[in-house]
Amino acid sequence: MRLQSALLVALVSVAITATSVTQPDVYEAIHQRESMLAVTLDTKNYGRLGESMTQDVVYDSRPLGSDYGGLSVGLPQVIANTKTAFGNAKVAHHVSNAIIKLNNDATKANVTTYIVWSKWDPTALHDPKKTFRIYERCDDVFVVDQGTWKLQYSLVTNLAPKVENPYFNDSDG
Repeated sequence: MRLQSALLVALVSVAITATSVTQPDVYEAIHQRESMLAVTLDTKNYGRLGESMTQDVVYDSRPLGSDYGGLSVGLPQVIANTKTAFGNAKVAHHVSNAIIKLNNDATKANVTTYIVWSKWDPTALHDPKKTFRIYERCDDVFVVDQGTWKLQYSLVTNLAPKVENPYFNDSDG
């Protein structure tokens, strides 16, 4: 009887331990990485971009037009181009819907994300090339890199017919 009780206690303990260990959800891990990337960009903490992007990242925002986008290949170029593009402006990335499709072994994912990106340049509030809002669609590839989900490729397009300058236009009185 003691052996049966001991066995029952051991089995229950294993079952409780197994169910109480939190396993990271792949989808949540990718969502968290996207959010961390947005925060890193918005706080201009460029030194931390390597936590969210691979060293060989390709960031292609050319579809936004030459005033708003370009092609960056490799993390150093992404950092340099982002610093130049953001300058002293305030930026905000509002990440919303993400559609995630994993490959067979869950080490790579095609992710389509919708983002509202706003930029406010305090020296050029009326200039739509420096103060604007873009509704972006990002067609991304995330991969597991050293145990962490990271952005490896991004193609950014504008969902609207043009970039908006809704904040400080000339009709404001």
